[in-house]
Amino acid sequence: MSDKIRSLVNTVTLAGKITEVEVKKGINANKSPDVRIKGEIQFGDTKTHTRKFETYAAEFNKDKKESKLYDKVLSFANTVKSVAKVGEDEATVVSIQAGFATNDYVSQKDKLIEGLKIEAKFFNDFNAGDEFKGEADVEGYIQSIIPEVKGEEEKETGRLRVTIITTDFFGNIIPVKNIIVPANFKEAFEEGYQEGQTAKLFIDFVVNKAEEKPVKSGGLGKQRVTQGKSYVEMILTGADPAFDEDDEMGISSEAIRIALSERKAKLDDLKSKGYQGGKDGKSEKSDNRKGLGNNKPKPVENDQDIPF
Repeated sequence: MSDKIRSLVNTVTLAGKITEVEVKKGINANKSPDVRIKGEIQFGDTKTHTRKFETYAAEFNKDKKESKLYDKVLSFANTVKSVAKVGEDEATVVSIQAGFATNDYVSQKDKLIEGLKIEAKFFNDFNAGDEFKGEADVEGYIQSIIPEVKGEEEKETGRLRVTIITTDFFGNIIPVKNIIVPANFKEAFEEGYQEGQTAKLFIDFVVNKAEEKPVKSGGLGKQRVTQGKSYVEMILTGADPAFDEDDEMGISSEAIRIALSERKAKLDDLKSKGYQGGKDGKSEKSDNRKGLGNNKPKPVENDQDIPF
């Protein structure tokens, strides 16, 4: 067994209409032109079907090597139009190829938030006949499988919540939490997948229609039932067969132990620095610079960053 984590699949596809976008261009510390994009895309029928994304590209790296992505990202930055700016009919429709990345920060309340974000890599044309969609393929080490519970009595819902550890292109580990195994897959998943195994999971971003809030006792006359806020969940739709850690395709527990230890050290350092400003804890300084199914949350501080 290797103490190194091999390259893993970590892809997110968001196809839809750009609802909001912010573009910043500048010169980075390496004196290279760069561009940063932060936006939101609607991948379904309602405004709840949205995910935030971001991307960054510089024309040259620190070794003065030209980037293959910069021109494509810059082209998108120069042409993108959002619903907020031009309305529904003229807004850009695009298919974004992306991946999960960590979004860790210290909040104003001095609380360490281990967040998740979507980093865009490619902006592809949306062709006639294509469908809006939000989905992800995530391969990694199954860290935990727990029954989902709700309410003060912690009553089980019949679903499971899974945490899987994947990586980015550079080998940094990314815990993807709160992947929901629906009730119809629960038994099969528990039989075929265990903590410590490696598997590729297929996920759809699905809107959970919030339950109606119960009417409080007392009051006067007819009272209105209020609807809770709907939110997006990551729902498992299928999975490839799992591998044990002693399999060639499996990830060893030792490799995960080492990677998690390195991550903890980075988080401890981040925590020691405290709140750095900005709404998400980031500095507000200038930005210049055998398979299963289809083979193929609890409240948080920012449901766009960590609903998973």
